[in-house]
Amino acid sequence: MGENRERFLDIAKGIAIICIVLLHVEDGVIPTSLNTFIGSFMISMFYITTGWLDGYRREPLPLRELVRKRWRQLAVPYFWWSVIIFSFDLILYIFGYYDTYFIGRELYKTLTLRGIGTLWFLPALFGGEIIWNVIRRSRYPWVIGLLSLVATLMLEALYLHIFGGATDSITKIIEAPFRTMYNVLGAWPGIASGFLLHRLLAQFKWKHWSRWLYGFFGVLFTAFGYWCANYWPFSFCWRIAAPIMGPIGVLLLSMAMDNICLTNYFNYWGRNSLALMVTHYSIVMEIFNMINQYYFNEPYIQGYPSCVYFVAVMIVEYYLCELILKKFPASLGKSPL
Repeated sequence: MGENRERFLDIAKGIAIICIVLLHVEDGVIPTSLNTFIGSFMISMFYITTGWLDGYRREPLPLRELVRKRWRQLAVPYFWWSVIIFSFDLILYIFGYYDTYFIGRELYKTLTLRGIGTLWFLPALFGGEIIWNVIRRSRYPWVIGLLSLVATLMLEALYLHIFGGATDSITKIIEAPFRTMYNVLGAWPGIASGFLLHRLLAQFKWKHWSRWLYGFFGVLFTAFGYWCANYWPFSFCWRIAAPIMGPIGVLLLSMAMDNICLTNYFNYWGRNSLALMVTHYSIVMEIFNMINQYYFNEPYIQGYPSCVYFVAVMIVEYYLCELILKKFPASLGKSPL
């Protein structure tokens, strides 16, 4: 199973990133309960897989080495794609598609690391990894980890109490840097969960399990995650339990299916999830929305036509991804092919 490690992780990430695009595109087609479940785990999957990979290391990376490595892989793409998307927005502004307020807001979000569109995820993952690295390298990681978790939950509750439901412009301006911290605080528990999951399964010699066993527990955890996201009466189940149970289930199902050729599609997008993450929402979807407004005089694509919209977005994204990988891999923190 060792040589397939990256493959099943990429399959799981591929499923997650496609779910992200699907929920951004579709409008009113997916049942509410399924929509809620997907929304509960699609981001945390990337935190869980990051922690899983860290579980292979006997000792944590020195903090300086971690920062240097992830700066290239996360910070550099954040700055590159902030410039690219902001330039794209400026072009649309010149043609009257956006107003001055929108442009100012996008610039402010970039500077506060709140991020334009989906770019918020990159600082969140970067900061979450730093917090987890500091916890893991501490003298008493279990104690520091539990204290950090309590502090995180308290700070998140305070943030939601102050800014939850706010819609006015002034509050949104004040909120932006605090939202960045909120995103970071939401990342490290998922990373820690992925790490602990890896170490726990290692005790049960998971590499020697049969695929049927992976599949059985995968279905079990996925169903439990679905239940937590939709039916448990406690809000922490959606915030904490579902974002952990769902990814565990999908990971185990990916282990069970990683030798099936049909998973090649998910494997491709898992390996190129960053390219899809940074381009689909603020560039490709916006272009489709403009086409829809121009030709059909509709502000959004709704109902079953949004399914066709999703397929079209994914087709365009494939060619865009290949172009970026060949001509501009540095923008994704990658070396030239």
